[in-house]
Amino acid sequence: MRLMVASVLGMIMFGAVQVILPVSLDALGSDLNLNFEQRGLLVALRMGALTLCLLAVGYFGERSGKRHVLFWGLVVIGVSQAMIARGAGYPQLQVAMIVAGLGFGVFEALVNPIVAQLHPTNSARALNIINGLFSVGLVAGALAAGELLQAGHSWRLGFGYWTLPPLICAVLYMTRRYPPLPVQIEGHTQVEEIRRFARTPLFWVLVGCMVLGGGCEGGLTSWSPNFVAEELGASARAGAWTTILYGGFMAVGRFAAGSLLARIRPATLMAGSALLCALATGALAFAHTLWSAYVLFALGGLFVACFWPTLLSMGSDHISCGSTTLFALLGAAGVAGCTLVPWAIGALGDIFGLRGAVMVLPAALIGLIVLLFVATRMLKHEHQAPAG
Repeated sequence: MRLMVASVLGMIMFGAVQVILPVSLDALGSDLNLNFEQRGLLVALRMGALTLCLLAVGYFGERSGKRHVLFWGLVVIGVSQAMIARGAGYPQLQVAMIVAGLGFGVFEALVNPIVAQLHPTNSARALNIINGLFSVGLVAGALAAGELLQAGHSWRLGFGYWTLPPLICAVLYMTRRYPPLPVQIEGHTQVEEIRRFARTPLFWVLVGCMVLGGGCEGGLTSWSPNFVAEELGASARAGAWTTILYGGFMAVGRFAAGSLLARIRPATLMAGSALLCALATGALAFAHTLWSAYVLFALGGLFVACFWPTLLSMGSDHISCGSTTLFALLGAAGVAGCTLVPWAIGALGDIFGLRGAVMVLPAALIGLIVLLFVATRMLKHEHQAPAG
């Protein structure tokens, strides 16, 4: 019970601390005279450090001592928020973003497999719900940061206020009641597990899906408030409300997906969502009013919602149940997408403007639909194999 409470609060905190940067990015960039590419690089540095730490923790995550790893990872998140709040210039912020990414990587590597291990017979529903709480955190963090900016406070204050919550979550995770380690049960080492994954074609298809699906989620999260600020001249509060609507509808999408997956195949749900998300993000090229942007980003959040947790559950169901190593590898692929897509949007935004740059999103979603079709064919052959 304590682990689930810690995971619920931890996921809300995780969403909140991640969204403060995109909500504050326009004010931060104006304060430090940063162009779009430099702003996108801050997001990329944080995500790059997250990826490296995620892989390292995932590799060793099947061993005992998770509570200590989670404790110190969450402490690092709290410290990084203070570092960002006190960063004197762009180089100091770059270092702080790397530190933040390391703490994020620890939490990302362990929280989803812990939840999957606690719910081995219904991981898809559990993962969609716990990741739906991440979206609730996006809303809370965006609302707090946006209101502070609207009131005329420095962007630094939004980071400073979120120094304490990660430390509270760190204390909650210091319990001995963790689920058994899957690798000990199966008798596999991490190296043997990774080799087995690498020989599984479905694993590589899911890796590609995570890159594209995670990249679209990261692109929408990172650039939605900046899109309305730069392209539509919106205020800081309006930019924050773009993220609030996006995160709120993402939460609804994840909670709904948890129920829909009892009746719809995961790949079918994701393919339909990808098509609708491609239409919504493609329509951003024609959004010339704040309300139209609100609607399209809300729809983007609703339809992008199911990708990350449902892809993780597919890996858990069809490759290795609750494996921290598998979740880390798939999570790293998703984070790689969250690194590349926001950076690409920023780089293209300097050339074509953000209205043209966000067309990266529908292009990635079309690629995701193709890979989901491939995954469906693989699973169909897998189910037919015994009859042959």
